[in-house]
Amino acid sequence: MGQGTSAVDGSHFALSLEQEFLRAQHEHDGSAGDSAPRLISSGGWRLTGELDLALFERALSDVVARHEALRTSVVVGPDGLRQQVHAPATPPLEVRDLPHDPDVPRDERAEHFLNEIEGGTWEVGEGPAFRAFLGRFDDRDAVLVLVAHLLVVDVWSLSIVARDITTAYQARAAGREPEAADIPAYRDYAAKQAAQRGAGEKVHAFWRDKLRGAEAIALTADRPPAPDGVTGTRCDRFLLDAELGAATREFAKASRCSLFMVLFAAYRLHLLRRTGMRDGVVWTLTSGPGRRDRWMENTVGYFVNMFPLRTDLAGCTTFREVVERTKATCVEALSREIPFVELASQASDAIGQLERGGMVVPGFQMSPYPLSVRAESAGGLSCTQVQRRLSQEFGPDIPDDAILWTAEVAHSGELLFAVNSSIDRYDRETIAGMMAEFHAALRDGVGEPDAPLADIAR
Repeated sequence: MGQGTSAVDGSHFALSLEQEFLRAQHEHDGSAGDSAPRLISSGGWRLTGELDLALFERALSDVVARHEALRTSVVVGPDGLRQQVHAPATPPLEVRDLPHDPDVPRDERAEHFLNEIEGGTWEVGEGPAFRAFLGRFDDRDAVLVLVAHLLVVDVWSLSIVARDITTAYQARAAGREPEAADIPAYRDYAAKQAAQRGAGEKVHAFWRDKLRGAEAIALTADRPPAPDGVTGTRCDRFLLDAELGAATREFAKASRCSLFMVLFAAYRLHLLRRTGMRDGVVWTLTSGPGRRDRWMENTVGYFVNMFPLRTDLAGCTTFREVVERTKATCVEALSREIPFVELASQASDAIGQLERGGMVVPGFQMSPYPLSVRAESAGGLSCTQVQRRLSQEFGPDIPDDAILWTAEVAHSGELLFAVNSSIDRYDRETIAGMMAEFHAALRDGVGEPDAPLADIAR
């Protein structure tokens, strides 16, 4: 994945543990590794206010200079894959005028624009690692779409990028240089991780014990894997109304747990109905142990960590008890989170037993709360994340043997869900059935948390 610019002297460095896992996962799952057509991170933001394109391009250049990951490529060296940082340069910016359509609200047209960009084919092995697209409704209303190679920049990082582009633009529109910031580079994280590899025997012993004898919860697909590998990932979206969203948040607060824990409990109950497995592992994606280090909170890179949550629901008779059991699982596991590559090396036998050939492994994650940047009086530009309700036929790639649910809280208080799955494995009707089962489990569980489980979602 070359940048087309000269490299910074001495800028080669090794992949982080998280990057090593992502590459290995896609290399062996049939989705074509780092040549997958949609192995990307992406996101969209609504820009409101007077927009000067020349200043905007300067702001883009400011941010690319600030964050090395936006000008990093992955190259093959004598010792395997390495990362190479290139000299600062203005990234490609494609500007489009979005056609006027009085019958379709602008919010919906913004979603269409983002879905269209994501649905394109990306030759991530060539060209810049980071690209920007600007769809303009008029001179004061636009949609910014950012796309990056997933192996280098994760989705969480793109919110940082969007924030920094907006603040840099505000500064330049006010006639000042953007404020300098002492932000650690991703290479600093990779170097520190390599020097401190190993979380300690107590943490390793916990995971060996926790995963001993574990089984992965897995689902039967409508069809077997495609013989030539994955041909695309579909994203089906649905929403739960603001009233249920508010009730779920209130229940989480009263139960002294996070919203993720309550939603994950409902998802776990949904899986229990589907598989009959009371004790099993479900995977989640977190922003990563590195991202939670304040030293790295404003660094752009790939920090995402895949993580096992083993919950045994044996003896649970009510939804409240399922939530309590889920809460205990999350607290003990996430407080001992380590990169998956390290976890696998310490519990290799247990991890190996979690493979389920021909089956589809479910995952559930919570998207971070949406980032917004308000307009400064001098800069006049505000930035609000686009939150999508529209399904799309093609989205960013995930492994062929996975189905990933992502939950998000809308600005309006609704709960938004995206379900990503291989178009080869599931029919839309099957996904719709899963959504309906989850909705019923959450609605009934939050509504009557002490009712017998047998009466929930039946």
